[in-house]
Amino acid sequence: MKLNENIKKIEDANAFLRVSSVIADYKKNHPNHQVLSLGIGDVSRPIVKPIIEAMHKAVDDLSSMDTFKGYGGSYGYDFLKEKIKEFDYHDLNINQDEIYVSVGTKTDSTNILELFDINSKIAITSIMYPIYHNGAVCLNRNVTCLEGKEENNFIPEIPKEHFDLIYICSPCNPTGICYTYTDLKKWVNYALENKAVILYDNVYSSFITSYDAPKSIYEIENARKVAIEFRSFSKNAGFTGVRCSYYVIPEEIEKGINNLWKKRTINRFNGADYIAQKGAEAVYLESSQKLIKENIAYYHENARILRKSFEKLGFKVYGGVDSPFMWVRIKDNLTSWEWFNLLLNELEIIVVPGIIFGNSGDSYFRVSALGNRDDIKLIIERLNRYYEKESI
Repeated sequence: MKLNENIKKIEDANAFLRVSSVIADYKKNHPNHQVLSLGIGDVSRPIVKPIIEAMHKAVDDLSSMDTFKGYGGSYGYDFLKEKIKEFDYHDLNINQDEIYVSVGTKTDSTNILELFDINSKIAITSIMYPIYHNGAVCLNRNVTCLEGKEENNFIPEIPKEHFDLIYICSPCNPTGICYTYTDLKKWVNYALENKAVILYDNVYSSFITSYDAPKSIYEIENARKVAIEFRSFSKNAGFTGVRCSYYVIPEEIEKGINNLWKKRTINRFNGADYIAQKGAEAVYLESSQKLIKENIAYYHENARILRKSFEKLGFKVYGGVDSPFMWVRIKDNLTSWEWFNLLLNELEIIVVPGIIFGNSGDSYFRVSALGNRDDIKLIIERLNRYYEKESI
């Protein structure tokens, strides 16, 4: 029997597991210590009540054949796609037939490669979330990383060579940087000139506040001809444990592309579950939106507090304005793993080493504002005490 050798090439299958393993060992050896995390990628605010009520109702629907929902179609229920079109793309000329409901952008952004030839040239803008690279490798695809420089907010320059597919994450995990209209227009023009497709990971769109940052790539002229956009309910609505996402494949990308993807999807996917989709539909209720905006404001305030505190201590901080993530330069001439170990062992604070997101990330660490406010205040106190002691 021959196995997929490319899977073996992925570093430890998931570099985040190494972080988790080190933390687990530390907690096991120090059971009475309070370890606090700035590395959390999960949410710390619960799903709001109107959505919970909608999901409870959906569970009840399954108890009677009068309201029972079984196989609901591979592309998503119309009741949810109508809401997505109405609220998220109301003025962007997106058709309901171009919207696909799924179970998470982590899955969607990899599965979409099945739409394209196996020899397609794939570019990933780096610093990057590892799933784009690792997912492509699992599917036996070759990937080129386009490195971004700090002076350009880690946004790579437009390549001179031809690529068929380009991954862009904006607002970016891990850097927290959001592409501007000007930035995205350059990439859309490149894709038009090279007959390429942009795979646009836009899961943090609800966090965007900057006036010059688009909420959707389709705000850019002609982007419908070259971009597939991915979104999720995970961070804005707290669906990290529920799993519901969606993506848009405009028909203008290539004639017949939607029919081709529908043919693939109906043979590979039975659809996101009814309960999750009813919960996602309730995201768009006025009562839900009010509470969701309060949660996002909570995370924004966490980010403001963290950014201000790190800058006061002399760190260079990126992001944290249009995203719950910040990208912080290590100022103590340490590698990111050395800094991770120092914080864990000296201050019992968890961050994510930058090396996980690419070799050029080794001078940085990722900070998340998705945690609990009280924990964040304690973390800041520990950092302040540490640097006061260092200065004596």
